[in-house]
Amino acid sequence: MIKFRLYFDKDKETEWLNKLAKEGLAMTGFFAGFYTFEKCEPGKYIYQIDLGDKLFAINENYREFMEENGIEIVQSWGYWIILRKLASEGEFKLYTDVDSSIEHYTKIRNMFKAVTILELICFFIECFCAEAGNTWAIFFTILIGILLFVLLKAVLHTNEIIAELKERKGEVSENTENKISPLLTAGLLMNSAALIMQDSISNPIKLGVQILAIIFMLVGLTQCKGFTKK
Repeated sequence: MIKFRLYFDKDKETEWLNKLAKEGLAMTGFFAGFYTFEKCEPGKYIYQIDLGDKLFAINENYREFMEENGIEIVQSWGYWIILRKLASEGEFKLYTDVDSSIEHYTKIRNMFKAVTILELICFFIECFCAEAGNTWAIFFTILIGILLFVLLKAVLHTNEIIAELKERKGEVSENTENKISPLLTAGLLMNSAALIMQDSISNPIKLGVQILAIIFMLVGLTQCKGFTKK
């Protein structure tokens, strides 16, 4: 059985996998959003998701440690590593103390930040390609714009988790109410509108709107609480 999902929240993804495992569906593989499942005894496995140190590779020491503790590495994708353990062997948690949890979510947030910056560069490249009349570039510009919005929300959500963990530890935390800057959203919408209406408006107007949209996005990105935190 194959199911399609796109998750940017590893906790929700873990919850979903464990819910299906309790219903008798064990996840056995993953590729670009497509999860493969096979039937199993309901509740046989408990799943957890970890973040590795290598892209599309697993450290041998990490692999050996998991094997020694009876943990199966089901699939790795990018930096994500999907693990499972027999429920009959008891509770399965990867990070049981606050400090290790903070370190774990900080790594996840840094990964999302890096991907966001990379996608922003790709977004600007696609904008210029669309300006040159590339029809496919218009589609990819809109697609990347949506992805940028989702990634920014993931960064801010992860920052909230870290702030909550620090508060639990007793550290003073700033206000964790993170919001996407209206300027960032406005910039993405303005650029998308300019591309969709490019046949109806003159090139100087379209170029001016796109430049303004880029300025809005850059300013909006710096205004996003949590994105610039280390």
